[in-house]
Amino acid sequence: MPRLAEDAVLARGGLAYRLPARMTRPETLAQLRALLESARPHQWAKNLLVFVPAVLSGTIADPDRMLSVGLAFVALCLIASGTYLLNDIRDLEDDRRHWSKCKRPLPSGRLSVGMAMVAAPVAIVLGLLLSAAVGPMTALAAACYLGLTLAYSLVIKRIPILDVSVLAGLFTLRLVLGIASAQVYASPWLLVFSMFLFSSLCLAKRYVELVRAGQRGTSALSHRGYQAADGPLLLVLGPSAGMGAVVTLILYVMFDAFRQTFYGNTAWLWAFPLILFLWVSRIWLKAARGELDDDPVAFAVRDVPSILLGAVMLCAFVFAWSGLFG
Repeated sequence: MPRLAEDAVLARGGLAYRLPARMTRPETLAQLRALLESARPHQWAKNLLVFVPAVLSGTIADPDRMLSVGLAFVALCLIASGTYLLNDIRDLEDDRRHWSKCKRPLPSGRLSVGMAMVAAPVAIVLGLLLSAAVGPMTALAAACYLGLTLAYSLVIKRIPILDVSVLAGLFTLRLVLGIASAQVYASPWLLVFSMFLFSSLCLAKRYVELVRAGQRGTSALSHRGYQAADGPLLLVLGPSAGMGAVVTLILYVMFDAFRQTFYGNTAWLWAFPLILFLWVSRIWLKAARGELDDDPVAFAVRDVPSILLGAVMLCAFVFAWSGLFG
């Protein structure tokens, strides 16, 4: 653990945590770097979901709406990073025993608990204020996201199955935040699709954690409520939820997207279900082989085939929207 001058001690769970009083410039820079790492900026990619409603509604080119959605994105990143810090503080001892989470700044000692306890509420308050500046419905959606995240961290994450449902709900709330900030129509197909897809990804995360725990001689995820016997169930529920997302996307294309007037050639939208099927299948193939990271989203942003599939889907959307080759 890096040397830190101290002038106060916080007691939590019977352990003493030292708060930095005076730090040298290198120590301060090291703490700031560790704080940024604990904020998990790579997870901000998930918050890009707030732009999806504007894209699907054809209002992405409206500067005023994009400004509002951009501010909502920044607000959500601040709130999410603040809750990540609070969660890491609460789970400090469990994370120190975890095979990969022990390398995070707080469990490893690279970031002081005192610094985290100051930064977390500051980030959350700034995020809420920024969301309120966008509009009352955006502020309400952000507050709901914060409340559900805290409930998850405190209680729900220890309740099997419900935990992944709530995580999927948090992803869907990102879409709701985008709908509120862009002031567009909320497609029920989009929200149902989101619940299926992210339930599948969250189940993959739990399955991988359970398999890794077994490989290390632990029969259960005691801090999550899962047992070794739950593995086959997760392996059934996860791909099934993913295929539910594929079916929902097909229904969206058939009964909603084809009616939208801003598409130049809707035939290109048929590429979406196929690409999604390939990607979900790859995620679960990697999970079954034990080759998936703890976080499927973090895996996807580094996985070359996933990136290529995303690029193909983006091209298909551009062709559908512009009417090229149609």
